[in-house]
Amino acid sequence: MMFPRNCCEVITQMLAEIPETETAFISDLNWNHKDAWYKAPEETIQWQRTMQTLINHIPKPEFDWQWKVLSIFTMKSIEEVKKSFKEKNGNDNK
Repeated sequence: MMFPRNCCEVITQMLAEIPETETAFISDLNWNHKDAWYKAPEETIQWQRTMQTLINHIPKPEFDWQWKVLSIFTMKSIEEVKKSFKEKNGNDNK
């Protein structure tokens, strides 16, 4: 049985994987966290906004931490995420 996920917890997990040098990405995810904090858990807008932040900052994942962040968000293994990107974008991802 799957339980509902808490967007704030997911964002916190993702933030733990992002290098400190990625200040704009961290700032945007902190905004998403603050926004999600004030939303009812059943609302989906915070998930959509967080997904857009990921698309903006990781358009084409290259680094291990990027794959890990996407894995956390999607609840898929890193290998599954890589496979999805390859299928969608061709075989130019590692």
